[in-house]
Amino acid sequence: MGEPLGCGDRVLVVGLAQCSSARLRKWAATLTEGFLVGVGEESAVRQARRELADLDNVMFSAGGRAEIPWKDGFFTLILDAEGGAETAEMRRVLKGGGRIYSIQP
Repeated sequence: MGEPLGCGDRVLVVGLAQCSSARLRKWAATLTEGFLVGVGEESAVRQARRELADLDNVMFSAGGRAEIPWKDGFFTLILDAEGGAETAEMRRVLKGGGRIYSIQP
């Protein structure tokens, strides 16, 4: 099943360590008018930055489900690769009417 990305979505990926660079690249290519932000452990952030440095519509930062370094109500879509219940922090950064999907690694 494909992820429900629209070309203008502002996507947050939670759990970078569970997502391959190929998968992140595929999502970024779909976001022709949007962009992708990924959060995870420092090592996963460094790897994603290194492997996807050629892309203009991606950004990676240390963080996780309980601490998302972004402003309130910004993302239109959250793809959660870590699973589990939605957190208050995820709801905080999600725009009204936004969607949260748990994805399979």
